[in-house]
Amino acid sequence: MLKIERHNLIDQEIRKAGFVLVPGLSELLQCSEETIRRDLREMEKAGKLTRTHGGAYLMEKYDKGYPIELRQSYMQNTKEHMAQVAVREIQENDMVLLDSSTTCLTIAEAILARQMNVTLITNSLAICNLFREANTPVSLIGIGGVFRRRTSSFADPNTVEALRHYYADKAFISCPKLSVEYGLSDNHISEANVRRQMLKSAKTRILVVDHTKFEGTANHLFDGLDSVDMVITDQKVPEDFGVYAAQRNIRIQYAQE
Repeated sequence: MLKIERHNLIDQEIRKAGFVLVPGLSELLQCSEETIRRDLREMEKAGKLTRTHGGAYLMEKYDKGYPIELRQSYMQNTKEHMAQVAVREIQENDMVLLDSSTTCLTIAEAILARQMNVTLITNSLAICNLFREANTPVSLIGIGGVFRRRTSSFADPNTVEALRHYYADKAFISCPKLSVEYGLSDNHISEANVRRQMLKSAKTRILVVDHTKFEGTANHLFDGLDSVDMVITDQKVPEDFGVYAAQRNIRIQYAQE
């Protein structure tokens, strides 16, 4: 198949769903994954898509976040190790808030595997689907609102208002970026508002992020780093963050792979 034909087919596929994965394109176009990666690099240079680990997507004007299908395929082993650290912070009969991140989806999977007797409150449709037919002692409260296909979540002012009626024992959130200077930031204003309220609606507030999140900022700042009590991550944090955390008694726990 000629390169121009591959590019045209890739363009068709990405416009169908808003994203493509390298393995799927390799199988569809009957060529190597390296050829697909080279094609994606060329198409990104031409401004036709945005590459990321494992694939590419079409960036929305007001949302630079990855579609959930891409995020689920990225650093999954790291997320699983961080989830194991996270569930050790949960006690029986706790009420727990989980956001719509794939990191929190992995925490939910760990809770399900351990058959923990807890109540989960979430705006994530993916987490709700996880428990749809499961035989589990978990009680599930789904927070509704406007559905966002890109994140498989509900996020609008109604979601935020519903969260104000709860006060949980623990809140686990993730976010695209964080820094000492700007705090926690998100790619979409509605998701940012939901995460801010989750932090306000919990006694203990836990941020679960891999090392790549300690780089720069996303477009919507939603809270300072002092809004969390604990950070779970996979690698040593930057020096300035470590100093900041020590000064404010923010616990840092590392997930060992």
